[in-house]
Amino acid sequence: INAEYGVMASLLSPVSIPYSDLIKESLDLSQQIENAFGPSGPGLVVVTEVPGFAELRNSLLPLGSKFARLPDSVKAKYEHPQSNYSYGWSHGKESLSPGVPDLHKGSYYNNPQYDTSTHDEELAKKYPEVCMTNIWPKQDLPELEKAFKAAGNRIVEIGLEIAKRCDKYVFSKLGDKYQPDTLFKIISQSKTCKARLLHYFPLTKNEPRTQDSWCGLHNDHDILTGLCPAMYFQTDTCQEIECPDPDAGLYIKMRNGESKKAVFPKDSIAYQIGESSQVLTGGLLRATPHAVRACKYPLSMNTERNTFAVFMQPNVDVLLLPPGTIKPDDLAVGQYKFGQTFGEFGKATIEYYYGKAIN
Repeated sequence: INAEYGVMASLLSPVSIPYSDLIKESLDLSQQIENAFGPSGPGLVVVTEVPGFAELRNSLLPLGSKFARLPDSVKAKYEHPQSNYSYGWSHGKESLSPGVPDLHKGSYYNNPQYDTSTHDEELAKKYPEVCMTNIWPKQDLPELEKAFKAAGNRIVEIGLEIAKRCDKYVFSKLGDKYQPDTLFKIISQSKTCKARLLHYFPLTKNEPRTQDSWCGLHNDHDILTGLCPAMYFQTDTCQEIECPDPDAGLYIKMRNGESKKAVFPKDSIAYQIGESSQVLTGGLLRATPHAVRACKYPLSMNTERNTFAVFMQPNVDVLLLPPGTIKPDDLAVGQYKFGQTFGEFGKATIEYYYGKAIN
């Protein structure tokens, strides 16, 4: 990561849409979509005042710490190497900067909508990252399944409303070159949504905190990612606390190379646009790199962070093609190659981050 990531970033003023406005079909939100996801936007919009969401967040996020505190031998029961650690528990398996394993966070992955996304054994063999069966810690943390599914389904439900608005905006720009409701249909028909309960461990080393010190800089490769406002906990007391370091948290790398910290209210959901949407809209909607900065030392020794991300992604057989006359060469997006299905694109992306494709 560039040296610029050691520089203190200013706060992002995100594009915000109240939930009550989002569900008003007659309200035109095209300008907000362009400001959030367009070529000059931060790739992020915040849906505020979501009814009941603060309670869903409170039920789920503390469970990230609860699972992380289980003995290693217990957590190992829920690891799934066959899926590239994309179901159940994953810690230290990912590389978000080349050759460096990510030991600073652990994740619990599952599909929040369908316990089994397919009964096609060949498909499961070919795309185990998204086509396996959910793994729940029914004996060791039985409450996780219900809380995970409840928050995940709510995030997808509102994500579909965002997708509708994105489709309207793109159609207004491209006309017949763009199939109406492309993103909405892909998300609503998908059986392979993936959610991730994230636990960021306390950091004990006294070293400078760059903006990728808790999570490396990366783009999401899906259609849309729904993100829960993070919770912070004091490790020794297990009590929830406000973030003790104003510089810690989620950072977005803006189009001009500047980096800004994103903060959003507890009853809100942030939505980030993914690389698949960038391809399917010919770059009208664009993903932005983001990272997480850890608390400074010594605060970092006793502070952990939990959040929840829901990746709304296509089924594996969906072909990712840019609209109309957009040239593939103009879409240099992550691991994308022209003509790939989402399954192929997703596999290349996951293998890159998990080290298989790193020389």
